[in-house]
Order: sequence, then C-alpha cells, then structure tokens
Amino acid sequence: MRKFELAHDVPYIPKQLSSSTSINELPHILVQGCNVLAPTQPGHLLMDQDILVVGERIQEVGPSGSLCYNPLRLDRVISGKGRLVIPGMINAHTHSLENMLKATSPSLPLELWLVPLFGNTFEWTPRMAYLSAALGALEMLKSGTTAVLDHLWTPSGVSEPFLDAVMQAYEDIGIRAAVAPSIEDQDLVLDCGLQRGLHFPEHPFTDRFELWPPIEEQLETLEQFITRWHQSSSGRLSCLVGPSGIHWCSQMLLEHCNLLAERYETGIHIHAVETALQAQVIREYLGQEGIAYLADQYVMRPGTSLAHAIWLAPGDLERIACSGATLVHNPVSNLRLGSGRFPLKRALDLGVSVALGCDGSASNDNQNMFSVLKLAGLLHNYPRLDYKKWPGAAAIFSASTTGGAAALGLASELGEIAPGQLADLVMLDLSSTAFLPLRDPYLHLVYCEPGSAVDTVIVHGKTVIEHGKLTRLDETALIQEIRELCQKDWQTQTPAIAENTHTVMSQIDTLRHMVLHHQSKE
Repeated sequence: MRKFELAHDVPYIPKQLSSSTSINELPHILVQGCNVLAPTQPGHLLMDQDILVVGERIQEVGPSGSLCYNPLRLDRVISGKGRLVIPGMINAHTHSLENMLKATSPSLPLELWLVPLFGNTFEWTPRMAYLSAALGALEMLKSGTTAVLDHLWTPSGVSEPFLDAVMQAYEDIGIRAAVAPSIEDQDLVLDCGLQRGLHFPEHPFTDRFELWPPIEEQLETLEQFITRWHQSSSGRLSCLVGPSGIHWCSQMLLEHCNLLAERYETGIHIHAVETALQAQVIREYLGQEGIAYLADQYVMRPGTSLAHAIWLAPGDLERIACSGATLVHNPVSNLRLGSGRFPLKRALDLGVSVALGCDGSASNDNQNMFSVLKLAGLLHNYPRLDYKKWPGAAAIFSASTTGGAAALGLASELGEIAPGQLADLVMLDLSSTAFLPLRDPYLHLVYCEPGSAVDTVIVHGKTVIEHGKLTRLDETALIQEIRELCQKDWQTQTPAIAENTHTVMSQIDTLRHMVLHHQSKE
C-alpha cells in the first residue's frame, strides 16, 4: 500500500462574504407579530415579537413595532400571527442513501441488518443518490428540521459522482447540510469470525473492500470533495471527515482522517461502540475500550461527533465531556436494531454535549425529528430512577438544536433565536390541535407535535418552505421521478446473492452467540 499524502497543490480558500459587502445590499426579511420560543422567559414564550433577518443571520428580535429598519429596504414581510417560531432542529446523524430504503428490513441486530442492505441488487446511480438525498431533505424541511449531518455511505465507497450528486441535492433544495463521506478499510467483526473458523461466501458485504477503489484513492477523492464543497453556498454547505467506525477503520486510516480534519479545519463524525458485539471485538483486537482508543488516536476533541456510543466503559462519559466532543443520540434506530439504551440523563448531568439524530431511514423508517424528540422524552423515564432525574422536555429539545449545532461545528452560531445567530427558523401554526390549548411550548414540542404544524421554514435567511410547500424544487415532479424509477428498477436480490446473504447472516449470528455468550460467562 502506497503512502497517502495530502494534496498541497489545491489551496483551501473558505468561501465567505466579502468584507466590502454592505449590510444594505443583503436581503432583509421581517417576521412580524410572532410568538418566539424563549428558554429563559416565564412560560418559555415571548408573545407578539418581530424578527429581522438580514442576509443569512438574525439582525434583531424585539416586541412588535420596536425594531429599527428602513421599511423600503425590506424584501419580504412574513406574518407571524398565530405562529410559534422555534430554532430549526438539526438531524445530527443520518445516511441519505437510505431515504430510498424505508421499510426494507425487519428489526434485526445491526451486524445482521447490514448484510441484506449491501446485498440488495438495486442499481444505484448518482441520479438516484441525488433523488434520495432530496427526498430526505424534503421530509426534514417539511417537519421542521433545517440542518442535517449526513454520514454518507455509497455503494462504491468514497465515490466522487455520488458525493457530488448528494451535495448538489442539498444545494438545490436549500437545507443546511454537513456531509461526512463514510470511509473504511477493515471489518474487525468479519476478521473475528474468520479467526474463529467461520467462512463467508462471496457477497457484496464481505467483499466490499475488494470491490471499492484502493483506500489511497478514496482518501484523495475525499480531499478533493472537501476542497470543492466545504463552506460552499455562502457557508450553508460544509464537509466533515467521516471515518465509518472504530472497528471499520485501521489506525492508519484514522491518522489520515485526523490530518484532513486539521488541514481543512473541519470536524470528524464517526460511529462509536454501537453494539455489544462491536464493544467486545474492539476490546479483543485493539486491547482497550473504544472511547479510550479514540482518545489515544487524538480523535476525541471539539469538532468530533460520535454516533450512538451505547456500550460505554466506566469513565467514558467523563472522558467525552472533558474532550469537548459531541455525542449523537439516536433513540429510534437504537431500539429498531436492539442496540441498547444510551444513558442520556447521566451524560447531560456530566456536561456531555448531546445532539439527536434520526439515523438512516433503513433503521428508522423516517426523517422526522419530532418522532425522535418524543421517543427521547419517553425512553429515559426509568421506573427505578428517581423521577426528579428524568430528562426534561427543554433539555431534550435543546439537544435537537444547540446540541446539533455543536455537532456541525456551529455551536456559537446556530440553534437559538438571537441577534447574530444564523437564521434557521421554523414557524409552527398554533391553531394545530397539537398546541390546543397552549401550555408549556417545550412539552408540546416534545410530546404533542408530530411535524404537521410546520407552516414556514427559513434556512440561512431564505424561505425554503412556505405554507407547507417547497419553494426551490418542484416537489410533485421530484416525487413522481422517484416513484417511476423505483417501480422500473427496484429489484430483489438475485437467487445467488439471496442464498449467500442468508449464509453470511447465519455465520454472523453464530459469531454473535460465540462472542457474546463467552463474554456473559466471564
């Protein structure tokens, strides 16, 4: 394997607003007479407020009629009467290609669930990747999510046409997106099976490293992707480095991921100890616990986000809190795949930065963050835990906003409704039954609202949903194209692949019993 080196012939120049641009040249939007979610106010509401948006940021918030602005300079006035304005939610962990894979699998342990996901013979193309990303973005925007962290896997590893297609979809539809192309070069679970005498037949899952380009080429493609897209669309689109997971990445690969993140001043997003089998295999092959290993590899730091992190060792939460990394809790997929329960309240009490994610639609079946909020609000009310220590609705909602902002590297710029913040705003119709009668808005948001009250959505200072309709793409045409392509091209597995899929799953199931039964006896 030849040594990978960073391509210094391509300069990295952040795309940003010219210092010579006058504030009067920027678009001005006034949201007039709305109700604003206000964490520190009695009742958590400020009534009859105006919000002035200039360019991509909030300029001023105050009682209706009190803001100073030139009415002739306003490009748009949006009535906020009968509306609750909240910070847009942030889906801090998903996989956009899975938006086409809803309801494709029964509930299975992750290691078994992955095999048919790779074995499906549906012919992915960059256009289908574009449509899949657009479909997820549409679902998110219409249900109040304004930003997404996409841990993007493709059927070809880190592949330029697929990466560009997904980023173009996010550019076109108007959502804020941070894309972390998933990159991996090993699978210690499969290695563990081989070491125990299990044999795996030919299959797209077990043979993926031979089918993908060499890891050096994938790293070069990843760097080119970052130079092309990072901080594009006036900063609305960004790139992260996305090592797939602890047991899926060699030490060499993690070193190069660190180099890329440092050179381009961006973050790292990685799966971490999601299942009991992963945790045991990591201990066996790496000689230490997963979070400690990441710390030794200098991955644990501000700007790093960890997806799942369920099977933690003593002291791991303290280590995460001290590192400044963000932990992304995915309660729906954790239950869908039987992965386990993350200790949310303890993490919050220790000061861990916690975000929330849907995870991919193949393990969640939708991209609606309101369903994530509700499950997070119910799942951690343990009967043996003092009810006073159950996580509150305000803390859970904050994880979907300010917690997600930290995962995107925008902790000081996103997630609140305040001057200087990026203007990612959601307007909810208070006449919806979810808010009748209106009490504590946090309780309504976490336990009552399913996303149907979303009326208007502003991202980066631009209206992308208006009266429930997408403004930047033809929603009907998008859905029709997806329906036609899936009806035409969707296939089940060929008989040979289907048989091998069953064999691989059976062998991995045997491995799970070997490893986890042995562990339980110790």
